[in-house]
Amino acid sequence: MKSFKITALIFSVFLFIFFIYGISVVKAQTSNSVNAMKIIKAKGCLSCHTINGSGGSAGPNLSKEGASGHSIHWLKVQIANPGKHFPGSIMPQFNLKPKQLEEVAGYLASLK
Repeated sequence: MKSFKITALIFSVFLFIFFIYGISVVKAQTSNSVNAMKIIKAKGCLSCHTINGSGGSAGPNLSKEGASGHSIHWLKVQIANPGKHFPGSIMPQFNLKPKQLEEVAGYLASLK
């Protein structure tokens, strides 16, 4: 009976740790998503791209970009230098700071 109580206690501690970890991950993802969308809106990306039902149609719909198989590195290159992947692309280069580029690419990669 004593070993059952110890096992139950250990299990409860692990559940609590995973619960707290899960909350912090969700908060971090939500915060990154908000920051990324601020950058996307400020840079005018939604003039050409649609994300979750908002935006233009001149460029690809990015609502499910994370399911495309593109890596975060690929997305960063695409944002910073679109002609690298698609010569002749009409998408302009965006001079984002490294942290902004990481946030936007990470956010787009999360869209599935």
